[in-house]
Amino acid sequence: MASLENADPSLKEYILKNSLPQIFQSLLAGLCTSCPDNPLHYIEEKLLAIQGSREIDIVWDVEDDLYPSDQTLVHDMIGLCISENSDDDITKSSFFEEALHCYRRSLMKMGFMAWKRYTLIRRIEAVILRRNMDTAKSHHARNVLHYTFRIWMKWVQSKKKRKSDAIKKLQKVHKLLQCRNIFFAWRYVVQDSKRTQQYIERWENSLLEKSNQEVDSINNDIISALPSKLSLKIFQYLESGDLIRCAKVCDTWMAITQTCSLWNKINFSVEKHWIQSCDIEKILKKYRPFVVHLNLRGCMSLMWPAFRCISECRNLQELNLSECTNIDDETVRIISESCQSLLYLNLSHTYVTNGTLKVLSRSCMNLQYLSLAHCRRFTDKGLQFLATEKGCHGLVYIDLSGCTQITVDGFRSIADGCSVLQHIVFDNMPTFTDRCLQVLTAKCHSLVTISLLGSSHLTDTAFKTIAEAASLIKLQIEGNEHITDIGWKAVCKSSPNLSHLHAADCPKMTDASLKYIASLKNISYLDISDCVRVSDVGLRCFIDSPSVAKLKEFNLSNCRVSDIVVVRIVQRCSMLTTLNLAYCESLTDVGIEFLSNSRCLVCLDMTGCHMQDKVSCLL
Repeated sequence: MASLENADPSLKEYILKNSLPQIFQSLLAGLCTSCPDNPLHYIEEKLLAIQGSREIDIVWDVEDDLYPSDQTLVHDMIGLCISENSDDDITKSSFFEEALHCYRRSLMKMGFMAWKRYTLIRRIEAVILRRNMDTAKSHHARNVLHYTFRIWMKWVQSKKKRKSDAIKKLQKVHKLLQCRNIFFAWRYVVQDSKRTQQYIERWENSLLEKSNQEVDSINNDIISALPSKLSLKIFQYLESGDLIRCAKVCDTWMAITQTCSLWNKINFSVEKHWIQSCDIEKILKKYRPFVVHLNLRGCMSLMWPAFRCISECRNLQELNLSECTNIDDETVRIISESCQSLLYLNLSHTYVTNGTLKVLSRSCMNLQYLSLAHCRRFTDKGLQFLATEKGCHGLVYIDLSGCTQITVDGFRSIADGCSVLQHIVFDNMPTFTDRCLQVLTAKCHSLVTISLLGSSHLTDTAFKTIAEAASLIKLQIEGNEHITDIGWKAVCKSSPNLSHLHAADCPKMTDASLKYIASLKNISYLDISDCVRVSDVGLRCFIDSPSVAKLKEFNLSNCRVSDIVVVRIVQRCSMLTTLNLAYCESLTDVGIEFLSNSRCLVCLDMTGCHMQDKVSCLL
């Protein structure tokens, strides 16, 4: 009877109407306090007393237990017990107080538990509400942040666009101003050079007129009688030594030799055996503003003053110091720092070291052609300057023939610093391997000319690497016993514009290679001398192809060439000017005689061929 929450409504109404819980609670409390000997008799008496007493007011709560709202029934029952047992009044009173205290404590506990459940429910609801509010706030803040970010991104993009437009406008204005300044500077220089040229021309004309008057009065030669332009044209075919000697003939010739245009290109290599350093010094001092091309190949008599005069030629663009043994790092430093317009530099067969490469990498910003052939004193460390310094990055031509001290690291430095290379010459380098070519072509994708004469260790892998990285126009290789038809197939397929092919002394080249070469439509030079495995079959396949229409030079020395091949060459090669058939022992007088029908042939080499005298006379 602790709770009637789930009881039947009719039963609940009956219990409520008759106050059954209060009655049983009162009876139980009386039994506990009085402890009668006969409980049943005691209950019977109390029920009769309750029946005769007043009606009891009851408070009913369906969620809690049943509690009497009036304590009269309990007091009456306890009072009856007390009156019946007057001897133990004090004990019964204490029992009554203890029961009342227990009842109140139970009542308080139930109220506290109800309050606790209510408070816990409210706290849980508050926590849920707070959590929902936090979620709503974070969601709102995220939406606000997202919206703000979109607005900020639009603002940043607009600012970037405005900034880029402003930069473009400023760059355009800067370029216009720079072009304007360059144009005015160029105009000033042109005007100044024009005034200087006019002054020199007036001085030359006055000197020529004066000398002509003197010559007319004495004796007149043919050149002096010619107009100045014609006589100048004649003197342009003379070398520098001849010009010096002609200047001593008469005043007229001396005036002609002092014309500036005659000293744009100075070639001292012809007079290298007798010309002295002091003569070169005098000429360069006199004509240094006009010198553009200077060739000092093999001039071993050059001294320090002559090199100083070379550095004063500010307009120098081409300098050849090959085989000049007096060249050192300090000399190259002075020349490279002074001649900023230098485009071509030849230092082959000299004793330059890593210091020279360091100077060139720092000073020669416009250098495009560099030759260090057979220079054995520089190492890979010197080539590292090409990659680390700011100069020489525009090199398009490099010649390192005979530099066997260079390793794979050196070629890697060349590839890193000179990625725009177009022409490489690595002749007479037996140490050049497939790996060297791989690291070089890894970054140099503009190669059009490769010369590998004397590279005997290259294999088909090297040619496959070339095929993957470049489309060649000129290829030279000689003395290689490892390259087979597979390598030639790869090169011919990747380089359809190949026009110059030198493949001498390649014994593994067969007729199949000539079939691949026949697919080249622009071939104009072909050298397959000493390719002993090439026969008439491959030669006829090549000659009958359309590619021979542009062939001008053909070298078949020491090959198995028959008379039929020679006849087909004369019939098909209409533009052929040079033909080499040296040591072709299979040729007879019939084929050699048929060569007389070729109209364009200018040079013919028949060394080692067996022919009669009448055939020779016919040729």
